Order: sequence, then C-alpha cells, then structure tokens
Amino acid sequence: MLVWAHGLWGSPNGSKVTAVRESGIEVISPDFNEMELVNRVELLEKTIEIGDVVLAGSSWGGLACALTAQKKPDKLKGLLLLAPALHYPEPPNDNPDNLIAPDGIPVTIIHSKTDDIVPISASKNYANRSGNHVNLIVVEDSHVLENSIELIISEAKKLLNC
Repeated sequence: MLVWAHGLWGSPNGSKVTAVRESGIEVISPDFNEMELVNRVELLEKTIEIGDVVLAGSSWGGLACALTAQKKPDKLKGLLLLAPALHYPEPPNDNPDNLIAPDGIPVTIIHSKTDDIVPISASKNYANRSGNHVNLIVVEDSHVLENSIELIISEAKKLLNC
C-alpha cells in the first residue's frame, strides 16, 4: 500500500498520483487542501496506522511525509519524496536542520536540479544529514516532475517490493 501526500497546490487526484494508481499500485491519497502543515502530519499519522506502507509525498506533501516518517518509522516500509520542501520552517518543522530520515527504512528522493520552486539543496542537505540510506536521484525536470512519472512509478514499486 502506498500513502500519497499531494503538494500545496495539488490534489488527491492529481496527475502523478493518478499515473501511480493506473500503474496498478494501490494508493490511499487524503485530501490536504486548505490544511496547515501540522494538520497534514496529524492526518498522515492516522492514515499510516495500518502499517507496512510506503509513504510518498510531493513538495509540501514530501515535507509532511518526512516529518511523519521521523515520528512513526515503525509503520513504514519506505519513504518516497518528490521535490520535497524540506527546508521550509513551519510548525512542526521549526528547525529544518533537525529533520532527518529515520534509520531502518529505505528513503528515495527524486528532485530536479533545475527546480525553480524548491531548491535541490533542500534534498541534498537532508540526505547528507541522514546518512547513506537515502537515495537521492537527481533529474532534469520541473518542480512538478511531469517528465519523471515512469521513474516515480519504478521507484515506488521498488520500495513496495512489487
């Protein structure tokens, strides 16, 4: 099972998550529209209580996923972050330098070196703080990664072991 967290301007039925669903992956995608970050994290914490899920998030949703994974790594089998806004200081991410990937679960980040909304340095710094278990895949794309859909699906399937 993959739990999807869309970005600030995304939706639970956006183009990326729709492509993931159409690839045959079972997805839960809550609606985070008009929710503050702290409320997104609380909803994700409740959603992953089923356990053994891959948590995937795009941009603002990636930040929510990283925060959730740091708090409840025992519920996860993997973490997939897409151009995550890990550098953004908003509660509960009061000090972004303290945000690290949890030990014991594989973490994959896909981020474009030409992203003009979230700098790739946010992902590089997170990976450097977190250690060797973070796989940072650098692509040339826009922030929404519309040309990297097949890569996103492939990496999700690897984390899901399917």
